[in-house]
Amino acid sequence: MRTIYRKLFLLGAFFLTIQIAGAQQRVVTIEGITPGQPLVYDQIFNAINADAPNRLTNKNVVYQLKRGQVYLQTSTINSADYDLYIRAEAGTGTIPIIFHTLNSAGASAAMITARQNLILENIEIDGKHSNGTLGNRILNMYGKNYRCTFRGCKISNDRGGALAVQVDGVKLYYIDCIIGNMGHQISLGGNGRAVDLRNTGTVDTVVIQNCTMYNMTDRVFRNMAPIIGYLKMDHNTIVNIQGYHGCIQLGKTKTAIITNNIFANPLTHGDRFTARWRTEQMQPDKAFAVITHDSLSSKLTTASVVMRNNNIYHEKKFVDFFNLTPPNDSIGDVRPVNNAIIKFVGPTAMPQAYFAEELTFKNASSGQMLYNYLTYWVTHPKASVFPNNFSEIYPYEWDVTYSTTSKSYKAGDNGYPVGDLNAWPALKAQWAQGIVQKSAQLAVQGDLGFQIEPSYPNPFDNQTEISYSVTKAQRMEVSIYNIIGQRVRTLASNFQEEGHYRVTWDGTDYTGKNSIKGLYLVNLSGFSGKLVSKVFKN
Repeated sequence: MRTIYRKLFLLGAFFLTIQIAGAQQRVVTIEGITPGQPLVYDQIFNAINADAPNRLTNKNVVYQLKRGQVYLQTSTINSADYDLYIRAEAGTGTIPIIFHTLNSAGASAAMITARQNLILENIEIDGKHSNGTLGNRILNMYGKNYRCTFRGCKISNDRGGALAVQVDGVKLYYIDCIIGNMGHQISLGGNGRAVDLRNTGTVDTVVIQNCTMYNMTDRVFRNMAPIIGYLKMDHNTIVNIQGYHGCIQLGKTKTAIITNNIFANPLTHGDRFTARWRTEQMQPDKAFAVITHDSLSSKLTTASVVMRNNNIYHEKKFVDFFNLTPPNDSIGDVRPVNNAIIKFVGPTAMPQAYFAEELTFKNASSGQMLYNYLTYWVTHPKASVFPNNFSEIYPYEWDVTYSTTSKSYKAGDNGYPVGDLNAWPALKAQWAQGIVQKSAQLAVQGDLGFQIEPSYPNPFDNQTEISYSVTKAQRMEVSIYNIIGQRVRTLASNFQEEGHYRVTWDGTDYTGKNSIKGLYLVNLSGFSGKLVSKVFKN
């Protein structure tokens, strides 16, 4: 009898779980303050705590912040048993801003500790305190095997980094974000990153697309130990990275796609910090490089790396300065990639991997300010003339538009500009629709006669477009598979002439039923082989 009751209890719990999971999304609007109003602290923290009874019956909730308002955060939001989803209300006004502040004891606590899915959309987070100090890793992902998504966010002024991933299996997405002023000018150190992978053994996925990242004392991407299953960096603009330990540290990444990016002044310190830089690099090839990969790990003996259309350069004034300054460590000798990248990309594809074209961005003052700081710092390494953090001497945001007559303006896939396409809103809209800007044959992987392109949007809610080019007429098939290898849907299967093609997947299977959330594989196959990419359904 006890066994029957136990089964009935578990069955009831199962149906309750289904009911809660399928519940209609609740929207909880949180009031902030406007300039001139009395200060109110922890509006978000208090509202989320007050909503706890409602989450017992419906955890499908989004916390909505009001545009044009300010939120002051001193306490840690610890989302231990629910997905944390914070977004700006719909509209076109100024996105809400969250200021990280010291508590009544003058101490700094983390702002978010997410232990399940974390989604932040169209909000701004500033980690600089009123006394000039900076928060340190105020955003933390502790949700093992969960997803962390930032869309349309601005994150600035954190001493450690914009996000610290602290557990295994995380899927991380930065889409349409601005991340800058990370680190500490005077102390330098290894701090100042956009992505900080810590205390982890594996990371499932990292996607960074159409983001601008600027003014960091350390790496943009830090990967000391984890094996990353899939990483994509596409159409990002990365500017003024002092590079205490490099710029992009892939570490042990199985599949990496690095396309259509700008790396402007990615290692402004030259080779003078090489000895310290090496202490946090795991690959045997220790030579200084902008992008590095560990090729000789016992845990990862092979990898797939695709690189094309990346503009990697240093402004001439930086090169000249380091060439003339003892010990002549010549930033001009810094390599764009290390030997492992060259091996994995392959000799035939390396000529398309990167080029160098110096650009002048619309907001060009920050480059000069960084130069002024570095030239002074060389002869006054302990000086306190310059402020401790970037935000005091650099512009708060970055306008990364550049001349439309430059090579970079049409050097990306399908004739689009390289770098963050948010700098060109009209072109960004066309790119999202898969419109080709010029008739140009894309680089072909091997001799397959076709090339798959990034799906967009990815992750997606309602539908995603899968684009590909055929350079040798043949019978093509586009199919969707789930992670256990079952075919979910066939989107195209016919003979195709040379050209550019697009197919749309609405997330349904062959019966028309909506597929579950998660990872799917896009299988593009032809006469001579197949290519596989990943797409994520929200």
